[in-house]
Amino acid sequence: MKKRMVGMLLCFAMVCSVTAGCGKTGAKQEAAGNTTAGQEQTKEQSADGSTVGKNKFVKDGTDLSLWTFQALHVGFYTDMADKWNEANPDKPINLTVTTGDSSAIQNKLLVACQSGEGTPDIADIEIGFYASYLKDDYLLPINDVVEPYKNDVVMSRIEMYGDQKGNYYGIDFHLGATVAYYNMDIMNEAGIDPATIVTWDDYVKAGKTVLEKTGKYMCAVETSDLFLPQMMLLEKGVQYVDEAGKPNLATKEHAEVIEFIRSMMDEGICEVAPGGGYHSEEWFGHLNGGKVASVMMPLWYMGRFTDYCKDLDGKVGIYEIPVWNKGDTREVLQGGTGTSVIKYTKNEELAKEFLAFAKLSREGNIYEWQKLGFDPIRTEIWKDSKITQDPENKFIKYFKTNPFDILLKNGTDLTAPRIAGSYSACYGVLVSTTYQNAFETAKDKDAAELLKVEQDSVIFDE
Repeated sequence: MKKRMVGMLLCFAMVCSVTAGCGKTGAKQEAAGNTTAGQEQTKEQSADGSTVGKNKFVKDGTDLSLWTFQALHVGFYTDMADKWNEANPDKPINLTVTTGDSSAIQNKLLVACQSGEGTPDIADIEIGFYASYLKDDYLLPINDVVEPYKNDVVMSRIEMYGDQKGNYYGIDFHLGATVAYYNMDIMNEAGIDPATIVTWDDYVKAGKTVLEKTGKYMCAVETSDLFLPQMMLLEKGVQYVDEAGKPNLATKEHAEVIEFIRSMMDEGICEVAPGGGYHSEEWFGHLNGGKVASVMMPLWYMGRFTDYCKDLDGKVGIYEIPVWNKGDTREVLQGGTGTSVIKYTKNEELAKEFLAFAKLSREGNIYEWQKLGFDPIRTEIWKDSKITQDPENKFIKYFKTNPFDILLKNGTDLTAPRIAGSYSACYGVLVSTTYQNAFETAKDKDAAELLKVEQDSVIFDE
């Protein structure tokens, strides 16, 4: 047990330094005054540096607490708490949302759950950590509050935060459909229409042309995160953990993915992402400077372009990802945040009802798209032209193509990562050593042998 606990804490320390799911923000939060009953929503800075947001408190409202690692989520939750109170005057809530440094929040939550003291009612849990909470039974099933929405949402985004008994425990902010973002200035200079790129062979051929015509890289691979190799592996129908939740890193398919990426590097069309990952300052400067032609990331990454790549406004097209063979599904889900009710809450039913309302209602999904740029899991919104064709929406204005076109084309035939069992432990190894070794420090080592060593280093007590 001690070895397992140390392993979990090390995993959390490593993983919190990179981005999983929706990611963390570097935006500074300004202090605001204290909130009292009847006041407007406020944000205030705590002594420990965390940010506390509150909705408009009402008399006789039930106090609920929520922890999140993402400052952008604070406004979402407090707004949705106000909407909840308008719709449910018979059971109002006074919601306090606390956020701060990602590693601090996640470690604080883990320690609180282990002790059974000081936990919030609801918490955002990054996908890379989620399996640990499931395995140790810290979360409450939410099947009863999800049921009324089952016909309105893409259930794979809820089922992935579940167990083998058919229970659901978490709800995401978005679909997280992975797409290909192309710098159209570079693609046009190379004379390539991204719509003609269907397979990875097509992509490599296009990358060689891009290199020849423009001198630019076609893509980059991370060494401190896993988005590109995971996407390619999911397209092969292979997961990082097997159906029993055991580590599944040392597979033939995984070795094939690594060797394929290495071959692109050898061809001069793929580089190691500056800063090691797609969320580093170095990478954003590189991307914004037009140094690379494309990046494969989920649709929630649109906000990274609008926030950090101002010079690419109006120059980026969103297209389907390449696949191994024509006819394969061109849609996988990546990243994510499972928002869950912690089992120690004293307001179980109210916490579950509010969570479902915030994350599954039409109001919540519209907010998530319009304010946060998240692709909604409610499919009806994909067809609402007033929302998807809104000329004033900053994401519609920024990109040359409409992201909803891809969602409508591919429907709900989506491949989601399996995050149960040893996923958290595997994730910690993948983003700390595996891909750094595969693409930098041990680039010449046989991929199959490398993966065997990496899998053997996973600390996981069943």
